Amino acid sequence: MCYFLTFCLALLVSAGAGPQQMGLSDIIQGVEDSFARMKDFSSDFIQIFEDPLNRKQQESGHLYLMRPRMMRWEYQNPEDKLFISDGKTVYFYVPADRQVNKEAVKQSFDDRIPMMFLLGQANLRNEFTRFELLNTKPFFEGLKVVRMYPKRKTDFQEIVMEVDPSNYQIRRLRFAHSDGSRSEFIFLSIRTNTGLRSSLFDFKVPPGVDVVQGLGQ
Repeated sequence: MCYFLTFCLALLVSAGAGPQQMGLSDIIQGVEDSFARMKDFSSDFIQIFEDPLNRKQQESGHLYLMRPRMMRWEYQNPEDKLFISDGKTVYFYVPADRQVNKEAVKQSFDDRIPMMFLLGQANLRNEFTRFELLNTKPFFEGLKVVRMYPKRKTDFQEIVMEVDPSNYQIRRLRFAHSDGSRSEFIFLSIRTNTGLRSSLFDFKVPPGVDVVQGLGQ
């Protein structure tokens, strides 16, 4: 479970120096402070997975996060799917398959799980051995690009976050896995502290749908 916190701590945010004089330390501190104050988070997202053979799969939808440790991923393209957790149990539901995969959060190693730990967290320096401010071209113009190396042994070799220096919002996250695969999340139309309701993260298995233990996707 330690890599869960490693992953999600890459998602933290706050305020610091102005964009022009901003250094690596300012970005890290800003990222920590901003998400530490957040109660909820929502955005459109694009998710891209690239396997070791460079084959890509792209999906998109809408993400909701809320304290404490709740999340809801509504996939819309290329098909409807739902990945949801109340903080204790995670469900993965594909209506077309008439099947729900169910697993305890503590037992799950899915890439999306750590993101629900992000709200209220802080202290990137305790979780990563070093940070690098990169000069590579960001996905959105003007973003700051930071590469981080996990301190603990995890499935991730490195994590790259792209941060908006005007508000310290994370706009893009990239993960390099130890098996050579890569995953990426791009966040659009971000909204915070909108007063999401906890009922949004409840899930009831639809009638006639099979329940399978373990995510297995």
